[in-house]
Amino acid sequence: MKHAWPYGVLIGILSGIWIFFIQKTGVHNREIIPSRGILGISWMEYLSVLIPFVGLYLGIRKYKKTLTNGELSFFRAFVQGFMILLVGGVLAGLATAILLQYEQQPYMEEYIGRFGGALLAGILLNFAVSLWFMNRPKNL
Repeated sequence: MKHAWPYGVLIGILSGIWIFFIQKTGVHNREIIPSRGILGISWMEYLSVLIPFVGLYLGIRKYKKTLTNGELSFFRAFVQGFMILLVGGVLAGLATAILLQYEQQPYMEEYIGRFGGALLAGILLNFAVSLWFMNRPKNL
């Protein structure tokens, strides 16, 4: 778990900053930006996928380098990525809760839905990055 903290905190802080940035620019608001992309999501919101990808990539790569023999199975990489996402998700959830607490938002359900979408995207990214860093099994 000690390897998950720095990269989870990185994801959490960057996600918190991103949440406040999206709020202040009004990208999430349908009245301000009526022309939206696929599923009613702005192109800027798709960039938020880079935050967990970078955190997972750096965290799992560092974890693999710290192993004595460099052997990393898919399961170990996936669990390490899940711990990173857990730390980052808690911090991003706190940032969202703070935003919803102090900003009067009529779109609270939309924020919760987007948070669920971010969770799904994080798990899919974790799957991809874990496949990327795992060693090929010798006995198939």
